[in-house]
Amino acid sequence: MSTREVTAGLAAAVVAAGPPPAPRLSDPWAARVLTADDAGLVSAWMNEPHVERFWQQAWPPARWAGAIAEQLAGEHSRPYLVSYAGSPLAYVEIYRIPRDVVGLRYPADPYDLGIHLAIGDRDRTGQGLGRALVRAVAEGLFLADPRCPRVLADPDERHEVALRMFAGAGFQSLGVRDLGHKRAALLFCGLAPKEG
Repeated sequence: MSTREVTAGLAAAVVAAGPPPAPRLSDPWAARVLTADDAGLVSAWMNEPHVERFWQQAWPPARWAGAIAEQLAGEHSRPYLVSYAGSPLAYVEIYRIPRDVVGLRYPADPYDLGIHLAIGDRDRTGQGLGRALVRAVAEGLFLADPRCPRVLADPDERHEVALRMFAGAGFQSLGVRDLGHKRAALLFCGLAPKEG
């Protein structure tokens, strides 16, 4: 089980929401669920300095194969390979917010979805692809689950590149929250959460 995953005391509506859906993407974007066969690529990306600094998961392929299998076996998150124009671009995790520590830090809806992403190839950063990727995935999640009122991201508050990327994609701030393993800037797209 992920150290982020919440399993105790889940409301019936959260359980009923089920695992996160696959984003519905259209050309030039495509997404497919990762398998253990993709662990080498994910490991290579996660060992890149610009990714490792904030993900801190520079694991060997065998450990990534296990992490991917764990996600596929549970209801918390799903790992995807997102491609742009037929070329692999990013590792993307889609997760149900109420099943994650993020859901304990604001009044989450049972259908809220979260995204984590890493563009592994440094040469493909700084070109606006990240903003376009975030917009495409968020829109694809709203299409995949019309019950979802908002999509959230939780980058490290010090990750200035990610903060600019999400802001450029139209995400708004919910402020900074301590998630235990990091201080995260909570950013959302969609309906503002109701307080209380």
